[in-house]
Amino acid sequence: MIRPGKEVRQLAQVAHTADDEALLRLVGLLDELDVRGHLDSVLAPARNRLRWLRPARRLRFARLLFLLLDGAVVDAAEWRRGTPTLPRTVLLPLVGALLGALGEPGKAFAAGCSRHKSDDLEAIAKLGGTIWPQAAALLPATPPAGWSESGLGAADYTEIVALCRAVWQAGPAIWPAIAAAEAGPPEDLVRAALAAVVPGGPAAVAATLSTLLLRASAPGAVAEIAASVAPAGRAVAVQALQEVLEQPPPPFAELEPEIAAEAAIDLADRLDELAGCVLIEGERQGLLTTSRHAAATACRATFAAATRDRLLLNATRMSGATAISDADVAALESDARHLRILEMAGRRLGGDGAYDQVVRTVTIQLTSLLARASPDGTGLRPIDLARCIEIFAGPEAGAQALAAARAAA
Repeated sequence: MIRPGKEVRQLAQVAHTADDEALLRLVGLLDELDVRGHLDSVLAPARNRLRWLRPARRLRFARLLFLLLDGAVVDAAEWRRGTPTLPRTVLLPLVGALLGALGEPGKAFAAGCSRHKSDDLEAIAKLGGTIWPQAAALLPATPPAGWSESGLGAADYTEIVALCRAVWQAGPAIWPAIAAAEAGPPEDLVRAALAAVVPGGPAAVAATLSTLLLRASAPGAVAEIAASVAPAGRAVAVQALQEVLEQPPPPFAELEPEIAAEAAIDLADRLDELAGCVLIEGERQGLLTTSRHAAATACRATFAAATRDRLLLNATRMSGATAISDADVAALESDARHLRILEMAGRRLGGDGAYDQVVRTVTIQLTSLLARASPDGTGLRPIDLARCIEIFAGPEAGAQALAAARAAA
């Protein structure tokens, strides 16, 4: 097993600073490893970004096992005893114990899992329906070999195994709700999932709810259902919502504009839905406002930086070139289009005035480049710049820029 060291820290830095394409390549390489060990920490700095990139991952045995507990898995430094969470360091010893208990059939099953991706919902339902109840039954009563490497004691093992066992036993009822998360998920699936895990106690309900809220397009409605399902449901639901509201905003600055726009739209939808949740009151209303403000601020800053460092910089470079390709022009228009989408998405989070100011300033700067545009068709033509302005700032701005260029000719 590879131990943490200089090379692992360097890879983690690469993951943190890499663009989206490079990060996804690194994820693919790591997913090909049969045993990642401490290399799993390489992705720690990029986990928040990966949440919004949502790459389809190789469906390893471990990933299948813990899909039901996605919202409950935390970094070891964040884990606290008595909370309905699992430190990431326990996953490997638990998987090892289960594979040992399953024997050769388990190895064959694990090999079959890896032929699928994490977005193959039907395969997950079939494979998980087979393995989750088995895993619950096969978890050893005492800490398995390798448990000490998790940094936890025997008493911690008892607590964590009880949580895993309760959720895995209810897995076949929980997964349909997780799989339908983008559709709410529907109330009947949420009720069935939570009712199935209620016998496991409040911690199991809380862990399941955290996973549902991580993916749900209607987290407020899911929390309200949870409040009515379990005996201690309201307290569990309120705490889960608190954690949702305390989550950091998407790392807009680390995402490509088109992905940042999708993240802004998704977050705006979730915040709008949460605003109508009856469980969010008092101090939690303030948290909701704070969450929206933090996301709006981050999104506006990313939009301003991207218009400067991508759109305006590339347009300036191209306007001074003696010859450019059709692909160059298409890339410039693509930047303008994605930034326009990011702007519209960001406005839903707040700060119309700031967006207006950036759009006006950049439009003026782009218009000023028309004088440098190539009239003979070998470089960036006035019509190319006007088209870019039209995409970025609207038809009227594009027409005005082209009219100004013609008047000056």
